[in-house]
Amino acid sequence: MTTKRAMGTVMMAILLGLPVMAGAQTPPTPPKPPAPTAPAPPAPPPAPLAPLGDLPMIHVLQDGQLRMLDEVRWMALDGQTIARDAMEQARFAMEDARWNLQDQSYRLATTFRGDGYNSGKDAMLQGKYDDAIRQFDRVLAQKGANADGAAYWKAYSQFKLAKSDDVVTTIAALRKDFPQSRYLNDAKVLEADAKRMAGQPVNPASEGNDELKLLAINGIKNTDPERAIPLLEGVLSATNSLKVKKNALYVLASMTNQPRAHLILMNYAKGNGNPDLQIEAIRYLATNRDKQTTAADLMQIYQSTQDTDVRLAVIGALRSSGNGASLVGIASSNQNPVVIRSSALSGLSGLLGPTELWTLYEKETNKDLRMQILSVFGSIQATEQLTRAIRGEKDQDIVRRAVRSLGNQPASKTGQLLVDLYGTEQDQETRRTIINALANQNNAEGLVAIARKESSLPLKTSIVRQLSDMAPKSKVAADYLMEIIK
Repeated sequence: MTTKRAMGTVMMAILLGLPVMAGAQTPPTPPKPPAPTAPAPPAPPPAPLAPLGDLPMIHVLQDGQLRMLDEVRWMALDGQTIARDAMEQARFAMEDARWNLQDQSYRLATTFRGDGYNSGKDAMLQGKYDDAIRQFDRVLAQKGANADGAAYWKAYSQFKLAKSDDVVTTIAALRKDFPQSRYLNDAKVLEADAKRMAGQPVNPASEGNDELKLLAINGIKNTDPERAIPLLEGVLSATNSLKVKKNALYVLASMTNQPRAHLILMNYAKGNGNPDLQIEAIRYLATNRDKQTTAADLMQIYQSTQDTDVRLAVIGALRSSGNGASLVGIASSNQNPVVIRSSALSGLSGLLGPTELWTLYEKETNKDLRMQILSVFGSIQATEQLTRAIRGEKDQDIVRRAVRSLGNQPASKTGQLLVDLYGTEQDQETRRTIINALANQNNAEGLVAIARKESSLPLKTSIVRQLSDMAPKSKVAADYLMEIIK
C-alpha cells in the first residue's frame, strides 16, 4: 500500500510538471574532522536534486504504471466528454425553463378551456394513460383548440393500454372529424401498429422500452452521424411516445455541424410533423443559436400558420435571436390576437429604445397592452416616457401602473418626481399609489414632504403608517413621528 501511495505521488508530480526528489539519492559526504590547530571549514551545501523529469522514465515507471497513467488519461478524456454533455443538457434544460416562463401569459389566457390538452399530455408522459384519455375526451367534447391532437394522443394512450379496437375506432373518428389534420400521418402508422398487436396483452416492459430508447438516442449522438441521423428520422416517423420523439429532435439539434440534421429539424419546424413536434423543433432551433436559422425562416413559419402555440414558439425564437424588427411588426398589428401581441411586446425590453417604444404606445388602443408597454418603460428606467404617460393619460388604471413603475426605480432618480406628481394629482386612489411607490423606495424624505401638505386625514394616516414602519432605521421618519407626538 505504501509503495502504491508513493507511486501515486510521483505520478501526480509528473502530471503537474513539478520537480520530485529521487528516492534513492545518495546523501552528501560529511566533512572530515578538523585538525586540532586549524579552523573547521564550512560544510559544503547539499548537492542539488535532479528533477524526476531529467531521469530516464524507464527507471521511474514500470510498464504497469505506464498503463495506469494511460488509463488515467483516458478516464480524464471520458470525464471531459461526460461533463460537456451534461453542460449541454443543462443548457437545453435552462432554455426549456425559460420557454415555460415566456409562455405563462398564454397558458393563463387559455385557462377558460381548462387546458385539458396539456393536462392530458402531462398524464400521458407520466404513464397515466387512463387519466390522459379522460382529459383528451374533455377536449374532444368541448370541440376546442387541439381537438385533433387530443384524438391522436387518445389513440396513442389506448395503444399503450393494448386496446387495439379502441385505437382503430378513435383514429377513424379523427379521419372523419379532422380530414385536414396534420396528425393523420402519425395516426396511419399508429393504426397499423395497433392492428399488428391486436389480441396481445399489455406489455409491462413497454415503459422500460421507452427509457431504453431514450438512453440509446442520447448515446448515438457522439457516434457516426451518417448512421445516427437516419435512425433518428425513423424514431420520429414511427409510433413512439412524445417524450422519445422530443428527445430525438433534441439530439438532431445538438448535431450543429451536420447539415442533414439541421434540415430535418427545419422541416419539422416548418410543419413536416404534427404540431407538438413542430413547436419543439422551433424551440430547439432557437435554443441552438447555430446561426443557420434566419429571421426570414422564422417569419415564414409564423406566417404559414394560424396555430397560436406555433406562433408563440416562433415569437420566442425571435426573442432569443434579438430580432426587434419582427417583434415590433407582430406587436403593432391589430389583426393579431392580444395574447400574440402581448408575447411579442414582452420580448422588446432591451431591443428597442424609449423613443421607439413610445411610438408603439401612442398607436396602441388596447388598455392591457398600453399597461404592458409601461411596464417595459419601467424595466428600462425610461422616466421621461413614464412621466409623459402619467400627465397625458386619462385612464387612472394606466396612470397608476406608470406610477408603480416609477416607484420601482431608485429614490435618487424618481423620488422628487413622485413628490411633485402627488401635489398635482387629484385622484385619491392614485395618491395612495404614489404613497406606496415612495414607501417602496424607502423614501422617508419624500413621504414627510407630502405628509406636511396633506389635509386628508385618511391619506395622512396612510403616510404616517408607512413612516412608522421606517422609523427604526430612518432618522427622518423617526423625527417626523416625534413632531406629531409633540
